[in-house]
Amino acid sequence: MLRDSAVLRLCVLIVETYWRNNSPVVCAMKNSCLRYGCIKCCLNTKMPLRTSDIEEIRGLGFTEDFFVTRRDGELRLRNLNGRCVFHNGERCTIYNDRPEGCRLYPAVFDEDKGRVVLHAYCPHRKKFQLTPTILCEVVKLVRKLDAERKRRL
Repeated sequence: MLRDSAVLRLCVLIVETYWRNNSPVVCAMKNSCLRYGCIKCCLNTKMPLRTSDIEEIRGLGFTEDFFVTRRDGELRLRNLNGRCVFHNGERCTIYNDRPEGCRLYPAVFDEDKGRVVLHAYCPHRKKFQLTPTILCEVVKLVRKLDAERKRRL
């Protein structure tokens, strides 16, 4: 649960830390999973969905009941046979239109640490780097998901 002012402070801190350390804390999250042929994050996924994700996927011709599960105000990708409903066993069938959380993965917000990290579940996380932009996008996504969940409760 991050408030607007907390998000802004965290983003400023991220950017300041990045420039102070002069270290490239970021990456091409793009297509890395394809390059490594990895689908681990698609297995038994608990990927949260924003309303905008759902609208975009519905625009592809899928019904919400096909790909969304609901629990405690949260909307998540549905699994079928142990993997994301959009994964056919070889690839994501909506890769170019995948949800925002999928696009940002393996960057996730670790609530215990109170910061963005590369998810330990990702076997290729060491191949990724986090940029200030990615860090801020994850924080903003968490904030938006939290606000949408509160509206649904």
